[in-house]
Amino acid sequence: MFQDEHNLRKAIGGMNIDAEPRSAHREQLRRQMLATFEAAGRSAGASSRAAAPSRTRLVSITLAKLGAAAVVVISAAWGVHHVLRISAGPLTFDQVQQATQKMAWLHAVVTEYRDGAVRTDQQWDSFDTKKTYTLTADGSILHADYGSAQRKFFYSPQVKAMMVTELPRRGVWGARSAHTLVDTFAVFADQDDVMVDESSDQYAGQTVRAFELDRSDPGIKVKGRAVTRLRMRLMADPDTRRLVAAHIEKQGPRGAVLAREEWVVSYPQSGPEDVYALGVPRSVRVIDQTAQVIGTPSVQPRPISTPGDTGRSRLVPVKIELPKAFFIGTPQPSRVPNLARPRRGPRPPFLAPPGTTNVAAGKPVTSSDSEPFIGTLDMVTDGDKEADDGSFVELGPGLQHVTIDLQKRYEVYGLVVWHHHRQPRVYFDVIVQLSNDPDFERGVTTVFNSDTDNSAGLEEGRDLHYTETNEGKLINTKGVAARYVRLYSQGNTSDELNHYIEVEVYGRPVR
Repeated sequence: MFQDEHNLRKAIGGMNIDAEPRSAHREQLRRQMLATFEAAGRSAGASSRAAAPSRTRLVSITLAKLGAAAVVVISAAWGVHHVLRISAGPLTFDQVQQATQKMAWLHAVVTEYRDGAVRTDQQWDSFDTKKTYTLTADGSILHADYGSAQRKFFYSPQVKAMMVTELPRRGVWGARSAHTLVDTFAVFADQDDVMVDESSDQYAGQTVRAFELDRSDPGIKVKGRAVTRLRMRLMADPDTRRLVAAHIEKQGPRGAVLAREEWVVSYPQSGPEDVYALGVPRSVRVIDQTAQVIGTPSVQPRPISTPGDTGRSRLVPVKIELPKAFFIGTPQPSRVPNLARPRRGPRPPFLAPPGTTNVAAGKPVTSSDSEPFIGTLDMVTDGDKEADDGSFVELGPGLQHVTIDLQKRYEVYGLVVWHHHRQPRVYFDVIVQLSNDPDFERGVTTVFNSDTDNSAGLEEGRDLHYTETNEGKLINTKGVAARYVRLYSQGNTSDELNHYIEVEVYGRPVR
């Protein structure tokens, strides 16, 4: 056997066989096979002159030799390619970090579960310029420039002001701190008392490489409470070698979970041009503590631009028209497990690329219940979101679904569903899927799933139940390209039936 990989590669090089199935490799195989054929033909010709009566047997032998020669050549090529792939070994975290940081932008949708409430933030990281942007669930906007400016910008919609400060030298927001998720993981992984566990796992229907660490006393806090144990689990795509998702759990004394975060990661071609692109009013009052100047500028603040991104796409707020509310506040139906707490204040703006519109308006709808008890299926996309009588379709009991045919493929960035908001109800097993297959048998992407016990048989979900309001349920679909949208439910807290007032799907044509 070979002593090491160097000897193996040296022996393989002597075989003059390419390891990759490229065009040069195929041409070399063709020449080798033709040479074999010609040599076999000459041998067959000489034998036929010496023993003509044995022609049939010689032809059979020649064909067998030719077939064997071809099998040997092709098998050798496949074997070399397979051996070299195996010699590369499993994906390492260093490879994940390098591949991730080669991208221009990282976008993460971060869902945090804390104190019985759930909130969703969005974060954009520019690896080239070392800038980060965060849009929080309450509409606050945070921007940190770890590059040349070394500044932090914080906008509060409640205070209606933006504060500018210098980055501290140390700490979570320190100028030299790890400002991206992969960098943070790497910092903890490099510590002597931390071990990184690696394994293969399944995420969103695909095989991923998982990296997990457990750190005691990480030196961070959650709302003033010290975190005594931090667990981080990063998942990467073995093909692209890039980060695709992460789970983070922060525990307090005696193992109490203080907060849990679910990260879903994508890599857009561009990110926010500045904080104003995320919704900061250009007339906002700026408190610049770096120069000790407090007041309202006489001119509009200068945008904090991203070098090299001029003229590229940006994210803009998408206006969602809401129907009138039938009740004040959000009363919580009793005895519903895994129920999200009501949000205080209006929903933060939904951001998407320019040109994003409701592409479901007037589109055809089919259902698992072809004969609704009340209404017709076209009501799902007719534009009427009010909770009045005659504005909804009522499907039978049990697990039911509606499917919207967008009639062509779109980049779908979000959708809003109104089941029935005349009273505060909770609908069970709400599952939303996107696909290009009308039968949803292959290429299915699940973007929301509150079926925590897998009673619908479509895999166990992690999302929380929610109470119906006039705002509807906004689901971020992260630009998935799809033609069909399917929504499931299985009864509600008022009865066993299923209802839909309206579904809006926000996207733009696939480019």
